[in-house]
Amino acid sequence: MIKFNPKRILMPYDFSKNADKALSHAAFMSSLLKCELYLLHVISKSEMLDILLPVFKMKNNQVLVNLVNEKLETVCVKVRKEYGIKAKSLVSTGSITSEIVEMCDENKIDLVVMGTQGSNSKSDLFLGSNAYRLITKSEIPVMTVKEPSNKKGYSNILLPIDLSDHTRQKVDYAVSMAKAFKAKITVLGLYDENEKEHKFKLETFAKQIESLCKGQKVSVETFVDKTSHRVGKTNTFAKKHKVDLIITMTDQKRGGKLLELNSYDHELVHSSKIPVISIHPQLSGILSDTSVGLPF
Repeated sequence: MIKFNPKRILMPYDFSKNADKALSHAAFMSSLLKCELYLLHVISKSEMLDILLPVFKMKNNQVLVNLVNEKLETVCVKVRKEYGIKAKSLVSTGSITSEIVEMCDENKIDLVVMGTQGSNSKSDLFLGSNAYRLITKSEIPVMTVKEPSNKKGYSNILLPIDLSDHTRQKVDYAVSMAKAFKAKITVLGLYDENEKEHKFKLETFAKQIESLCKGQKVSVETFVDKTSHRVGKTNTFAKKHKVDLIITMTDQKRGGKLLELNSYDHELVHSSKIPVISIHPQLSGILSDTSVGLPF
């Protein structure tokens, strides 16, 4: 069972305007949910060799780490004052995604909030490839954002569903998150021209989710539609229905030596201007007592 109940949120931070966009989401969530917020700056090899060391003529990593930590602590002080939360600075060196995963494990993080701008980013941190690698490596949910939060909360959570085993696991997470933010859940089931037989199953599954939401006193609306392009349909639907958060389950497959996201999750994270929370599937696939099950 996967539920939204974070106690510690981690946000990779590189002192850029893009980082501040993601920080607006991480900070207000920490404030609303009474979480601890960890700001992490990973000093990459390129940053160390090409930018900072030549400027400051530093001879060892620790001096650089101390300097960055001091700068990061200044941001934490500002965040504590503005949002009234506990904010802690973390600095490490190495591979961005590997360090994020390691810091999450060491500090028992429940949710990562990460800014991403795609391949045209001027920052190593915000490259789309880093978000992709983090989502595949992380055992905990990862929230990717491209735009700052324009309000203190989420009011309409989009829950795309399909007929895979793992898609059911995100239902509990969506319901618990909707309750935390007093939000509505909008369920969207999609099938293509060759999957007409799936329509009934998706409608049945959507009704089960609707029943669960009503039992948990969560507002819900359900839709099932045919499309030839799931990601495009999801994005246009989200905009039309004024969705402000999307929850997806990363149905991963093994490609070579690495785990890969399926095309839907990968494209959605890359293209969506709306924040996306990607949840790593639990291997058991067992639903909780309050969860819904597919009709087969």
